[in-house]
Formats: sequence, C-alpha cells, structure tokens
Amino acid sequence: MRYAHEVGKVRAAERALMARLPEGALMRRAAAGLASVCARLLPAVYGARVVVLAGGGDNGGDALYAGAALARREIGRAHV
Repeated sequence: MRYAHEVGKVRAAERALMARLPEGALMRRAAAGLASVCARLLPAVYGARVVVLAGGGDNGGDALYAGAALARREIGRAHV
C-alpha cells in the first residue's frame, strides 16, 4: 500500500526540523539518500555517467547535491 502526506503537514514538519538544524542540513541529508539510491541502481559508481536534470525548487537542490556527491563518490554521507 502507498501512503501520501498532505503538503501543509510536510512543510510544517520541515520548518520545525530546519529550525533545529544548521542551514542546508536537511537538503544535504535528502541528497545523501538520493545519491545512495542512485548508486545502488548503477552497475558501478566509478566510471558511471549520470545526468542530473534539476528544476529551480528545493528538490532541484537535492538533485544537484546528490549529483555532486556521486561525482565525488561520497555516497550516503550527509556532510552534516
């Protein structure tokens, strides 16, 4: 079964968490998780080519951080 969360509740939870964390920490954590999933989908991280298509919102920022982590082969580390 799949579950969905209401946007307002997610935004409220994010605001509460971001108030307690250093700036950018939540985005870097999301990016670390995304990079980890991407790395598992690749046959090998070293030598792999990955294209990041990112929009201008927060999810785009997550994708850019994840792409940078993959490029540095820093998979699964949030740097927080």
